[in-house]
Amino acid sequence: MTGRQWQPPRLRLFEAAHRRATWLELLYDLVFVVAVAELAAVYAAGSLLVFAGLFVPVWWAWAGYVFYANRFDTDDVSHRLLALPQILAVATMAASAGDIEHRSGLFAVSYAVARLLLVVAYVRAGRHVPEARPLTTRYAIGFSLAIAVWLASLAVDPPQRYALWAVAVVIDLATPLFARGHQGRLPPQTEHLPERFGLFVVIVLGEVVAAVVLGLKGHDVTPGVLLVALAGVAIAMGFWWLYFGHLDESVVLRTRLAGQVWVYSHLPLSLGLVAFGVGIEHAITHPSGTSASVGMPAALVLAMLGLQHLCSRDRRAGAIRLAAAALALAASLLPVAAALPVLLLLAAAQVTYDVLRPLPDQDPSPERDPSPERGRSSDQDPAPEEAA
Repeated sequence: MTGRQWQPPRLRLFEAAHRRATWLELLYDLVFVVAVAELAAVYAAGSLLVFAGLFVPVWWAWAGYVFYANRFDTDDVSHRLLALPQILAVATMAASAGDIEHRSGLFAVSYAVARLLLVVAYVRAGRHVPEARPLTTRYAIGFSLAIAVWLASLAVDPPQRYALWAVAVVIDLATPLFARGHQGRLPPQTEHLPERFGLFVVIVLGEVVAAVVLGLKGHDVTPGVLLVALAGVAIAMGFWWLYFGHLDESVVLRTRLAGQVWVYSHLPLSLGLVAFGVGIEHAITHPSGTSASVGMPAALVLAMLGLQHLCSRDRRAGAIRLAAAALALAASLLPVAAALPVLLLLAAAQVTYDVLRPLPDQDPSPERDPSPERGRSSDQDPAPEEAA
């Protein structure tokens, strides 16, 4: 029992057993439910720029743990001792987001702590997994540099502090790009990674339902208001169908560009889903207003779904999603009463198309060779860039 409780990190990429999210990973996701709700409240208060600016590091903190766990998670005591404090750090980030003007220092320190724990995990993995050391070393250096900038931002006051945050986020996001030469030897595990990203999509879709509930609690439930609320939930269900009806695991092992776009597209996709929920809440409380707060996020969501279809080589469905995104953007110029039926029709038409069309031919996922030195054909690109 003791031997199983304390284990060094090991590569999980080439194991034959089918992987699922662990209970620790689900607990880790739970704190992001709260963080996303706090960020949605920031947007609901009218701070779109602040909402977007805070959403990026929150999502990146989540993605960083996901990619580490995809490669090295052993779910032993040592791994938990590094992961659980990250949960506390993210919880502190969530507590800071609602009053960022007075708690920006606490937000920066919390994020730096979460990332520092991730750096420690990567250093430890590099020590125990020699073949991963070139990759983990580059991650540790890049992420440490970003941490230093986050901490340096404490020396100045806003808005200069936020400018340093932007620099730090760019360093964080760019770090995987400078490690691309080493990622082909350690590609993501196909069944685990899409499941983890799908779970985060479920989290942000839940925020749409929460926003509808909040809108109805603070407003008289008239037939018109109820129709707006039901339409918002129905459109979110359409987004759910369009995403999970085409969750292609093999995309993460296709060309470098396709895998990278698929991963990074989840950031604007998730941001758009949260913004859509807030827009529906606004539509419930202000049904006579314009629909920009609903139509524009819906257009962003559909555009990202289109990109993901293109990454999976489903060009027809990708083109349909992108065309629907353009129509949703045009619908944002209409009143709410006219825009919501248009968005609902767009979602329903695409779901119907997906149900009735023949399944597209998918390239089978490459078989996993238990050896990290498995060969690749000469015309195959290296494994995709990942986001953390």
